[in-house]
Amino acid sequence: MDEVSVKALKAAEDAAFKENFIKESRQTILRIASVVSGRYVTTSDDEWSVALYAYNKGIDTYDASKGEFLPYVQVVIKRALSDYYRREKRYTHEIAYPPDIMTGEGDDTESAASDVRRAVARVSEDEARQKEEKSDLAGEITEVNERLKKYGFTFYDVADASPKAGKTKKECAKVIACILDDKDMTEAVERTGRLPAVRLKNSVRVSGKMLDRYRRYIVMAVIILNGEYPLLADYLQYVRKEGG
Repeated sequence: MDEVSVKALKAAEDAAFKENFIKESRQTILRIASVVSGRYVTTSDDEWSVALYAYNKGIDTYDASKGEFLPYVQVVIKRALSDYYRREKRYTHEIAYPPDIMTGEGDDTESAASDVRRAVARVSEDEARQKEEKSDLAGEITEVNERLKKYGFTFYDVADASPKAGKTKKECAKVIACILDDKDMTEAVERTGRLPAVRLKNSVRVSGKMLDRYRRYIVMAVIILNGEYPLLADYLQYVRKEGG
C-alpha cells in the first residue's frame, strides 16, 4: 500500500489529520478535476467545490480492499462531476444565424448582421452571468463552511450524512421546516449547532436515532435556509415543498 493510501485511511479516523491531508492534496484534486473536465480548473470554479466534496467523500468511503486510494478517488470525483454536469444540463451555446446571412440571400444585409451582433451579445452576457454565479456559489460554500467549523464539522463532512431515501428526506424536511418556523429553535441551533431533540420528537414525531444520524445535515440546511445563500438554497427547495 502506498503512502497516500495509508494517509487516506488515517484521515478517515482523524478529523485534524484529514483537514491537513486535504490541504496537502489540493493540487491533486485540481489535477483530477481538470482531467475529468477537459479544461484547466481553478479554485474559483464550481468543479473545484464538487471535486473537493467528492475527495472528502472518497476518504470516508475508502478501504484497502479497493486498491490504492488515488485511482479510487479519481472514480469518485469523476462520478461527482458527471452528476454535476448532468444536473446543471450544461451545453455549448449556439448562435442562431439568420438563414439569409448564411446563403447570401436577403434584402437587408445590415439588419441580418445586427441580428448576429445581438445574438453574440446575448451569449456573452449569459456567459458573464454564469461566471459570476460560479464565483457567488464558491463564496457561499466558503462562508457556510466557516460557520459550520465552529460546530466541529465542515460543509464537506456532510457528504455521507445527507439523506438519500425519499422517506428520510421527507422526515428531514419536516424537521428543518419545524426549526425554521420557530425563531427560538432556529437561534438555538445556529448558536450551538445542536438540535432540540425533545421538542422536535414531540412536534414532528421523529426518532432520536434519525435526529442524531442527520444532525449535521439538518444544521447545515437551517444555516443555509435562514441565511442569505440563494444559490445553495436552490439545492434545498424540496425542504419547503415537503416541510410546508
